[in-house]
Amino acid sequence: MKVLYVTQYYSSKPTHASTVTTYEIVRRLALRGHEVVVVSADAPGIVRIYDKNTKDSQVVKVLPVPSFGAKWYDGFSTFFAHTMAHVPLFINALIANKFHRKFDVIISMYHPTHMATISAYLLSRVLKLPLVVKIHDFIIDTTDPHKLRRAYKIVLGQMNVRVLKKSNAILIQSPEWKNMLKDQSRVDEKKLIIYPNGVDVSFFRPRVESERLRKELGLEGKRVIIFLGGLYRQRHPELLIKAIPEVVNKIKNVEVLFLGEGPEKPKLSSLAESLGMSDFVRFTRSVDHLMVPKFISLADVAVGPLCMTSRPLIYGSIQLTVLEYMACEKPVIVCRGAVSESLVRDGHNSFLVQPGDAHGLSSAIVKLIEDKNLSKRMGMDARKYVEGRYDWNILINRLEKVLNSVAYKVD
Repeated sequence: MKVLYVTQYYSSKPTHASTVTTYEIVRRLALRGHEVVVVSADAPGIVRIYDKNTKDSQVVKVLPVPSFGAKWYDGFSTFFAHTMAHVPLFINALIANKFHRKFDVIISMYHPTHMATISAYLLSRVLKLPLVVKIHDFIIDTTDPHKLRRAYKIVLGQMNVRVLKKSNAILIQSPEWKNMLKDQSRVDEKKLIIYPNGVDVSFFRPRVESERLRKELGLEGKRVIIFLGGLYRQRHPELLIKAIPEVVNKIKNVEVLFLGEGPEKPKLSSLAESLGMSDFVRFTRSVDHLMVPKFISLADVAVGPLCMTSRPLIYGSIQLTVLEYMACEKPVIVCRGAVSESLVRDGHNSFLVQPGDAHGLSSAIVKLIEDKNLSKRMGMDARKYVEGRYDWNILINRLEKVLNSVAYKVD
């Protein structure tokens, strides 16, 4: 099968969740023998996935434009990368269709703040191809404090919802998201297929050797609490900072490791200082995805995402970081509502704390650190759970069935 994959971001060395998911889908389809061509607004050109080698991509520069991927919220650059950069993406896709003869199906990675799925829909009409949409995020952020950015998100988000209704199949992460999309947007339920993010369980695995890294970071003898991923307000990392004093009061040799970058980082550093917790908190830069299992292996407890309300922006999601924690056999603590209940099971493969409850979070951390048997059992349950449901090999089988069911069938 010949697949055209339309996305905002693509990288053969992914760092954040949407690029990791896109890369895994594209690479694994190619390994199954499908010919996959990627067009991306952030990485101009055509990415041809052409063989079964792990070095499986070649970028053909057709209409190069400036890339603004590192400047997430930098005014004009964000607007350009999320909207105007889709003009060359669209033209590149048409060229790719001609160059590779006719594609069989289009896949789009959906997010309400960019035009990848709108572009994919227009291409599906022009090329008369079926469209499958993989939803990464879909809740429109109406709480953004920046007025112009908030207006942009609302308008584009509403446009994207209209396009969703016209797609042939929608891959949605969780039962919670399926119910919300069906109720709020009146999308045909027959098009909605629960299809979560996945994890490479052979790469993210328990007991990855990380002693050298532990020494380099000076963590010998420390009880390590890790918060992995971008430091954005919707993931509320400040709740973990507020929980640290109670943890430190009971366990002295603690270090909290925030692994990632984001706009909340300065605020978090200031909060830790104001609470007198700076000696127990460390911020690191984002690391290569290949290094992430080593960092997770350092952890005694893995935390996040967190939230302050029962219906946060990330409500009901299948968070990639949580999948990676669980695959590495780590006990996980998240806020109730911040992750789909189809993934986290309180007291079995995770602990769920109430939104905004710093005391409950600190109590759960202390309990897992002090009770090694509980921590070990919870980690083993977590690993077993993701192996049976979220392994990429299982999910790609399901995706192939979806693609076969819609190929050549356009409404």
